[in-house]
Amino acid sequence: MTVLTVTLNAAIDKRYDVGAVTLGRVQRVARVLAGPGGKGLNVARGAQLCGQRVLASGFVAGFAGAFITDGVAAEGIGDEFVRVAGESRTCINIIDAAGTSTEFLEPGVTVTADDLAALERRFAGLLPQVDVVTLSGSAPAGCPADVYVPLVRAAHEAGRPVLLDTSGVLLAEGLRAAPTLAKPNREELAALVGADLPDLDAVVDAARTLCVAGTGAVVVSLGEEGAVAVTADQVVRARAPRVAAVNPVGCGDVLVGGLAAGFARRLDLPDALALGVRVSAAAAAHPETGRFDPAFADTLEVPVTVHQS
Repeated sequence: MTVLTVTLNAAIDKRYDVGAVTLGRVQRVARVLAGPGGKGLNVARGAQLCGQRVLASGFVAGFAGAFITDGVAAEGIGDEFVRVAGESRTCINIIDAAGTSTEFLEPGVTVTADDLAALERRFAGLLPQVDVVTLSGSAPAGCPADVYVPLVRAAHEAGRPVLLDTSGVLLAEGLRAAPTLAKPNREELAALVGADLPDLDAVVDAARTLCVAGTGAVVVSLGEEGAVAVTADQVVRARAPRVAAVNPVGCGDVLVGGLAAGFARRLDLPDALALGVRVSAAAAAHPETGRFDPAFADTLEVPVTVHQS
C-alpha cells in the first residue's frame, strides 16, 4: 500500500530551542534541529511511520532543495520531486523555555507554466502506482489559485482517494474539484465559511455545507481536543488522548498522514480518524516535527463516537 504526498512549497524546517527571545539583542540558540519540511513531508513521515510506503512529489530548488531530497531519500521516502530554478525556502520554528512556538516562514521559489506542466505529468504517471494521494500546504509564487484542481481531478479519474489540506483561496478553489476528504482546522474552516465557529455544533454545520457542495468528507482538527469528521449523513468525533506535548508543530499534518494510511488500508472513516488522532497526539509528544514513536502511539486510546444524521 502506497501513499503519494504532494508538497508544492517544500522547505528546510529548522527548530531553534532558546531560553528566551529578547528583541534587539543577539539570540543564543541552545539546540538546532533541521530536516526536510513542508506540510506534505510531515504527512509523508506520518504515513510512513504508520507502515505505508510513501512517494513524495512537489517542487524543490537549489542547494536547499538538494538538502531536502537527500533527507527524504535517507528517510526511505521515494523522491519524485520536480527540480526548478531558484532556492527552496527555510522555515524556522523558535521554541522558548515556556514552550511557546514562534514561526518564520519564507515564501519559497517562483515556478513557471512549464514547471507546473512537468509536475502534472509526474503526478499522472505516479497515480497507477499508489493507493491514496495527499495534497498539502501553500503554493509557491507562479502557481494559480486553482493549482490543486487538476491534481484532484486526475486522482479522481485514476480512481484514487485524494485528501486536500490547505487554506484560504487554495482551499476554496480546490474544493471545487470535490476531493475525497478535506482537512481544515477550525480557524481555516471559519475563514472559508466567513463565520465564527464558537462550538462543535457550529463546526459540524460549517463542515456539512462543504459536503453538500460535493466534498466527500471534512475532517476538522481541533488541537488538543482531537478532531471531528463530517459527511453528508454522519458525524464522527475522536477525542485526543492526553500527552505531555513538547512540539505541536506539524501535528495536523501527521493527522493527515494517519488518515491517508487509513484510506490506504481501506479502513472505515471512524477507524481512519482514530488512527489519525492517535498518531497526531504521539507527534505532539515528540521533539522533532512530523515524527512520532509508533510504539508510544500504540499505547494511546482514542475514544470515538459516531452519530448518524
